[in-house]
This record gives sequence, structure tokens and C-alpha cells, in this order.
Amino acid sequence: MDSYEYYELAKNVLTDFEFYSKDLNGTIDYRHYTKRPPLYSIFIIISSLFLKTKIGILLCQNIISICSILLIKRVFEENNFKINKGLFFFFIITSINQFIYSNLIMSEIFFQFIIVLLIYRLHHSIKNPSWKNILWYQIVIILLFLTKPVFYLFIIPNILITYLLYKKSKIRFSTLSAILPILIFILYSSWNFKRTGSSDFSSIQNINLLEWNLKYFHENKFGAEKAKIISDQIKQEALVIDDYSRQQNFIKKEVISHIKGDIISYSIFHMKGCIRIFIDPGRFDLFNFFKMHSENPEVGLLHHINSNGIKGAIMFLSKQPVLLLFILSIILIFNLLKGIGFIWFWVKNYRKINFILGTVLFIILYIVALTGPLGASRFFVPILPSYLIISALGFSDLTTSLKTHYIEKRRNKSLN
Repeated sequence: MDSYEYYELAKNVLTDFEFYSKDLNGTIDYRHYTKRPPLYSIFIIISSLFLKTKIGILLCQNIISICSILLIKRVFEENNFKINKGLFFFFIITSINQFIYSNLIMSEIFFQFIIVLLIYRLHHSIKNPSWKNILWYQIVIILLFLTKPVFYLFIIPNILITYLLYKKSKIRFSTLSAILPILIFILYSSWNFKRTGSSDFSSIQNINLLEWNLKYFHENKFGAEKAKIISDQIKQEALVIDDYSRQQNFIKKEVISHIKGDIISYSIFHMKGCIRIFIDPGRFDLFNFFKMHSENPEVGLLHHINSNGIKGAIMFLSKQPVLLLFILSIILIFNLLKGIGFIWFWVKNYRKINFILGTVLFIILYIVALTGPLGASRFFVPILPSYLIISALGFSDLTTSLKTHYIEKRRNKSLN
């Protein structure tokens, strides 16, 4: 459904210059004025003009997918990291979502490219300090939250990042540049207020809080039936309110109240989702992309674990095609290997973390933390190139260390 909303927004911009992600001829739903920020749909408009077909969009996405990989590789090489190119390439080709989302009308690959561009601009600002380069870095932050709402909160830690950048670059008054993303955020929120009466940056925040965070938490705690009853009750009570802004505030207040009422359990649940995102093999993505038969591809393993525990998960898996299970098992194994490499890198290099490395780690953890309990592999795609290159560096070092240890052990044994 996301694809249709992005495409509908692009169509409405072209025909009526209306930033609305649903059919304008149907009943107006105020959530769709802000649900999808405009930048990816503008990318759709521009790239579809290339070849004058949707294939042009996918072609452009495949190009920027390759650019993201090459650009992050360049940043790490210029920071004096020796990359095992074969291993890095192998990790890329076993990350099937990089290929799936390059060939879907979805914002993940476009968002990924801008994240890599952010890292590159930050690197460039340190390597060649100037007001121009620092300004470009701030502009990229604006592009990020105008693509995905998840990044608008980054304007807060960006104040500290900009200050640290000033300490590195010594460019006078460069800390003031952090005001630019904040100003654009305020202007965009004010524009939303004029259109909907609500100053929320995006309606997707409340949708995620209610439909994913709270509902999945309650599924885990009470089961699917009661979770649905609670969510439906909040929605019904919100619909009684005739003002859109007060509706949204009510939903937010109710969800936060439920979470606060059991904050410890929710925190554990949220943390599990953050861990799961690193290893999720992406059953949902494969089902949708290859149009495999399923009554409801959105009802996956997590739903069955929440509803019926391990027994429910085993029953669910036993009904899946053997080929799919085999592919998912292979992806899962490689995801675990990548995770080992990622952890090993930081264990070995925590004392050598420079400004760029620290920022890359923060961006990865920022995305993971805000993704929440869903923990789906789709949401990992935007940070995949950064994650994969660090995993390749760590895994290469780990195998070298193990090989050296084994040779040393054999040498000592032969001497004895």
C-alpha cells in the first residue's frame, strides 16, 4: 500500500499541485496530507520522466543503490580502513532486500542514498572544512526528514554533532548552521497546521504508535484478540471527536498512557524488536516481491509467536513452502554472521572511534531504536550499506585473528 500512496502523492502534485497521498476524488482523510513527506514523490516525478515510464523510477533506484555502496566504501577507505572487497561484495549479494527495494516503488533505497550522502558530506566537511561543506551537510539533514519522518528528531542530536564538527573544523560561527534544519522543520510543521489544523510533522507517527507499537505489545502480552479490542476502542473513541487535531492528540495520549502503565515490559519488548531487526531474514518482503501465495502475507511469524508462542510459530513455519524456508534459513545464517562481524568490529575498535565512525554508529542505532518493536528487515534497508561495510571489516578481522591463533597454536604444539 505504501507504493500506491507515494505514487498517488506524485500524481496529485503533478495534476493539482496538492500534497495528498490518496485519491482526491474520494472522502478526504486529513492523515494523508502529512502521512508521506514530499521528497520521494518528487523523486518519482523526476525519475519517471526518464524513459517516460515507471521503469525509469526503478532504473534510477538501481543506480543510486550502487552509488550508495560505492560512496560508503569510499568514505571508509579515505578513513584508512582496508576493506576486504570480496567479503563486502558477498555480504551485499546475501542481503536480498537491497535488490528487492531497488525494484519497488518504495522510499527505502532513496532514503538509504541520502543517509550515505549525509555520512559523505560530514566526512567531506572534516576533510575540507568550509562553510559551504557544512551548509551542504545541514541541507542533507533536511532532505532526510522530508523523505522519512523518522529523521526529523535528528535535528536535536545534530546540534551536538554540529558543535563537534565546529571543534574539528574551527570554522567561525559554523554551529549556527544547525539552526537551518530546525527552521525548515518549523516551517514544514506550520504548513501542515494550515492544511490540517494539526502541527504534527507526520500522521505516520500516530499510526505507528497505535497500529504497530501498542498493538504488537498487547498481542505479546494479552494475545491478538484483546490487542485488537484495545486498539479498536481507541480508534472508535477518537472518531467521536470532530476535530482532527484533537483526534490525533487523543490517540497519542491514550497510546502513551498504555505504554507508561507498563513501561518495564514495554521497554523489554521494544528492545527485543531492536535486536530482531539485525537478523530478520525478510519473509514479508520475499512474499510480496515474488507474489507468493498467502492468505495474508502481513500476518507473519511475529504475530504467531505473540498469539500462540513457540508452538504457534512452529505450526506457522510447517505450512510455508520448503524452498522459501530454505532461502530464509540461508539469509538468517548470513545475517547472524554479519551481526558477529559488526559486534567484533566495535569490540576491537572502540578505542579508535573517530568522529565519522561515532556518527555512523549513532545513525545506525538511531534508526534501529526508532523503528521500535516491529523489527522488520525492511526498516534496516536505509542503513544497510554502512552496516555491511562495518560487518565486513569486523568479520575479516575476526577470521584473520582466528587464523593467526590457530597457526600459533599449531606452531607451539609442534615445538612441544
